[in-house]
This record gives sequence, C-alpha cells and structure tokens, in this order.
Amino acid sequence: MKVVDRRGIVGELVSRLFQSPLERNRAFYQRYRELSRVIDEAPDDLNALVLRGELNLERGEHERAQADFDAAVALADALDDDKGWHVIEQVMRDRALYGLDVAREALRTAR
Repeated sequence: MKVVDRRGIVGELVSRLFQSPLERNRAFYQRYRELSRVIDEAPDDLNALVLRGELNLERGEHERAQADFDAAVALADALDDDKGWHVIEQVMRDRALYGLDVAREALRTAR
C-alpha cells in the first residue's frame, strides 16, 4: 500500500509561500548557484543569464543584474538568422531589455 503525502499540492504551495527569511535566503542562493553553474558550463545560455539577472534584481544587486542582462542582450543580438529566431529567444531578449532598463534606472537614482 502506497503512503500518500497529505499535504499535496496546496500544502506544498502554502509552505513555499510562508517560508522563513532563512529558508527564502537558502532557496535564493541555491537557485543562484545552480544558474551560475549552468552559465559556467554554457556561457551562451541566454535563458540562464536572464534568470540570474532577474535574481540579482530581486536582491538589489543592480550592477550584477546589468552585467547579466548586457550579456544576454549581446547573445540575443548575435543570434544567427540561419539558426532561426524562436519565440523563446524573443521573450528572453525582451525580459533582458526590461531588466536592463530597471537595473540602469536603479543605478542612476542611487547616485
């Protein structure tokens, strides 16, 4: 007989929503380390750069976010037309451009 987790999806969602600050911090750094590992292994991974840039924005690390978004935009702009321009790349480029604007504005107002 299989034991069923009584928390289910709703319980999992509630536990993630009401994490302690320490749990949120650990989760952030776990995601950050994983994205950094992916970028180290595949520096041209547009998705990972954008996601890490967004994590940096979330933490107020605007210079790091700007660097990630700049790299992502450069990669997106260098996409070869022969490879095709897919929806995912367009969306991630748009997210990078938006994040770049947010990071630059935050840095400008901080001065």
